[in-house]
Amino acid sequence: MRKVLSAAAALGVCLALPAAAMAGAGVTDEQILKDLEYLRNKVAAQQEHIEALEGKQDSKGKVALANEFIDQLTLKGDLRVRYEKRDKDYKDGQGSDASRDRWRTRFRLGGIWDNKAENWQVGAGLATGSDDPTSTNDTWSESKTFETGDIRLDYAYAKHKWNDFAFTLGQAENPYKSSWVFWDGDVRLSGLTAQYGQKDGIFATLGGYGAKLVNDDNTATLVAGQAGYKGKVGSAKYTLAAGYQTYSKSLINEGNAAFELDRVDEDKYELNIGDLYGDVSFPVGDVKLKLYGQIWQNFGADGEIGESQAEDFTKKPGDADMGWVFGADAKYNSFKLGYAYSVVEADSLFGYLSDSDFGDGLNASKTNKKGHRVQLGYDISKNWGTSLTWLSFEPNEESVNYTVDQVDIYQFDVSYKF
Repeated sequence: MRKVLSAAAALGVCLALPAAAMAGAGVTDEQILKDLEYLRNKVAAQQEHIEALEGKQDSKGKVALANEFIDQLTLKGDLRVRYEKRDKDYKDGQGSDASRDRWRTRFRLGGIWDNKAENWQVGAGLATGSDDPTSTNDTWSESKTFETGDIRLDYAYAKHKWNDFAFTLGQAENPYKSSWVFWDGDVRLSGLTAQYGQKDGIFATLGGYGAKLVNDDNTATLVAGQAGYKGKVGSAKYTLAAGYQTYSKSLINEGNAAFELDRVDEDKYELNIGDLYGDVSFPVGDVKLKLYGQIWQNFGADGEIGESQAEDFTKKPGDADMGWVFGADAKYNSFKLGYAYSVVEADSLFGYLSDSDFGDGLNASKTNKKGHRVQLGYDISKNWGTSLTWLSFEPNEESVNYTVDQVDIYQFDVSYKF
């Protein structure tokens, strides 16, 4: 483009010269020199303008930032509209079956700035929702007629890479390999994470996080670690990982009802959770199939009957301290199908941060649950997609004080990613 414009400007000068010569019969040499100088300055100004335009675009047409230390700004986000229906079945004589339907929106927008010269990355994003760490959904007209939604900080972090190591400081997406039920997908961990590994082979992750400010003078912490291996066998890819996480005692000693830890014995009960995770992906004809599983145990669950995360629970915490999930996902062209079954015992994990949909409406602790998740999806285009999710669950251990017998949740989503 630069050469074409320069040639056009030069051609204009060449065409102007004969015209000036022909009209020169009555024009002095001094006037001709002034006209030539004028044309020369105009060509130079046009050249500067062309170079300035080129400086604002790279070879791919992306806008370049003035800051030379920032190589690229990438924007990403998604919009999801969901219709959700929940049916609750009560035990005989303990309540009337009830249903709830609602519309919800999730909107997320974030930017990532890369400085390749110094191996730094800074990311920040916004999302709809409240201060609930396990949901970025905004319910339509939840408390007021046509109320407006909230936008909050979703994540903000700085990440530095050094050889096969990476260090992340701030609030970022969960870096640990896990199933959908063990951690809710909206949880963002705030703290420092160190990671080692490449695309294949051994990997390790270690982090320390500020879980909760207790009594305005002490920060309860979460320390988590995971080590594993990613490899290939023929056309199959697999991941194996072992992890461990422990929360400081001050989180439990606070006895905050919002964390559902107010019933446990603060002198005995701890959250020391170990887990094993694995997945394998391989083709079956034209179908891409993924199998995954995870098992976990809270080694710190201790206390007497009634001192459990689950309300009115009839077992000691140490007798209900395990959980597991097994699932399969398949993709054929634009179609997706998934199935999973999970058991989450009452004191097997920190229920406050587990999947917020699986167990919704069953009991306050978000633990002591078991059931199915079925998903069906279709990609309309590269960016547009639809999905239908059915969750069906019930208490893992029955109690005379439990009134809800089973809950079914149906979610229909239309989403756009950009």
